[in-house]
Amino acid sequence: MEKFSWLLMDSDKLEESFQELRILVPKELGLEGLLTIDRKEDLLKVIDSYRKSVEFYSKDKYFISEKRKLAFLLKKHEKGVFDKELGITKKHYIDKVAAKEWKAKLAKEFHPDKNQGDTSLDYDEITSYINKIYNRMVGKA
Repeated sequence: MEKFSWLLMDSDKLEESFQELRILVPKELGLEGLLTIDRKEDLLKVIDSYRKSVEFYSKDKYFISEKRKLAFLLKKHEKGVFDKELGITKKHYIDKVAAKEWKAKLAKEFHPDKNQGDTSLDYDEITSYINKIYNRMVGKA
C-alpha cells in the first residue's frame, strides 16, 4: 500500500480496512503511541481532519500528492505542453542520454512492480505514456 493511500479511500473502503488502518494511520502521521484509534467513527474523523488540513496547507489544491500530479501531467502531455512541469528541457530532445535518464527516473517511480497493491493509479498506462514521451524525445515517434 502506498504511503497515505488511505486519503483516497471512500468511507466504505476505510471501514472495510479498519483493523489495518487503525494502526497504519497514526504511524504514517507520526503519531504512533500518541494517537489510538479504537472505533471506526474515530478513524473516519481523524482521516477527515487530516484531509482538511492537507487541503488547507497544500500549495497545490488539485492533487493529493506529487506522484498523482506527475501521473496527470504524463497523461495530458502533448508536444511541449507540461514540459517544464515534467522536468523536460530542450536538452532532452537533443541529448539521447539525458532523455534516457529522464525516462529511467520516472519509469522507476511508476513501475507497476514497484507499486503492487496500489490500485489508485494504472501504472501500466502511465508507463506507456512515459515511453511515448521518451520516443518523441529521441525521434522514434
